[in-house]
Amino acid sequence: VYRSGIGAVYNAEYGSSGINAEYGGGNLIFSPDSNKLLSPVGNRITIFDMKGSKTVTLPFETRKNMECFALSPCGNMLVCVDVEGRAILINVRKRVLLAHHNFKKPVSAISYSPDGVHIAVSHGKHVQLWQAPGTSKEFTPFTLVRTYPGQYDEVSTISWSTCSRYLVCGSVDMTVKVLSREPEEDFVPVTLTGHKRGVVGAWFGPGGAHEVISVSADGGMFLWERSAVTGKWSVASKNFVNQAGGIHVTCAALQSALLVVGLSNGQFTLYDVPTFDQIHTLSISQKDISTVSISPSGDLLGFGCQGHGQLLVWEWKSETYVLKQQGHSYNMNCVSYSPDSLSIATGGDDGKVKVWSTETGFCYVTFNEHTAGVSDVTSGRLEMLFCPLVWMGLSELSIFTDIGTSVQ
Repeated sequence: VYRSGIGAVYNAEYGSSGINAEYGGGNLIFSPDSNKLLSPVGNRITIFDMKGSKTVTLPFETRKNMECFALSPCGNMLVCVDVEGRAILINVRKRVLLAHHNFKKPVSAISYSPDGVHIAVSHGKHVQLWQAPGTSKEFTPFTLVRTYPGQYDEVSTISWSTCSRYLVCGSVDMTVKVLSREPEEDFVPVTLTGHKRGVVGAWFGPGGAHEVISVSADGGMFLWERSAVTGKWSVASKNFVNQAGGIHVTCAALQSALLVVGLSNGQFTLYDVPTFDQIHTLSISQKDISTVSISPSGDLLGFGCQGHGQLLVWEWKSETYVLKQQGHSYNMNCVSYSPDSLSIATGGDDGKVKVWSTETGFCYVTFNEHTAGVSDVTSGRLEMLFCPLVWMGLSELSIFTDIGTSVQ
């Protein structure tokens, strides 16, 4: 079955796996054991099992394309929010849809607290704190605890301290705000100013809740510290990403003492914090890096590039790709099974033909000999070669075999 350029293969035992179901926007999240990567595909979630080399697309969908989602610390509960602010609550382990909810405004950031008790959600210029839903069906699973005002533009990022007592949020208005989950006598919410462009990431540093690291679109990487004597916040250090003219920071992620920054030219850089020493840099795409995520183990970096539909997982210590997938750049026009039903060939408006495994959902070969959109694709047997592929473009016919030869 395929629609809107995304196909799905349904298996009675394993469920469905996406075909051409690559990254199309939104954030990425690794599972707590770092073996799986959750990625939005249109209005659904696809789970890439890197250890078992297979993919599973959850059979639940939001009304519109997904904007962001959050996974509970235990890995059981999943909250997915579409571009209009409508959310669904999923029990991932049991594959059960528990509830629908409407936040009534577009949500750009959502995050579970480390203890799994609360969920912080951006709500325009405000941050809302919700009681985290349980694992069973409830009449009102989402309960609003409080709303934090104070920013002058849309909240772009939300992060928690490891103790779950404090939140730090960044905004398009170039400010960073530190909040407390519960009112405290010796704590006053503070707004940190100094960035010259919108904040793309803000987190509590390795030093705990008295240390904040923020990254802005102009490449500024600031380390903020709170004085134990006066209680005032100040900039401890300022560092900047090395970038040429016109290049800006599009995304960033922090895990323990590792900071990864993605740029608009498809390059990323890995830093050690709080010293901001450069560890590693690599160019992975010709388009913007839309989102980045670091696995809980700190070994894997997940990247999504919406412009090319790329989904990449890079192991930075060994400098190898663990996962590298890319769908059709434009609409997918045709689909054809191989005679043994183990492979599927797809053709799209980008002039490419891709061959996918029905068992794993991964694309294992791409042909780009066509100069125009592919209008049809079929498969059969040709002499003694197993499963050659034949497809037609607008004014050409190509015959490909599984050994990589082609005849125009």
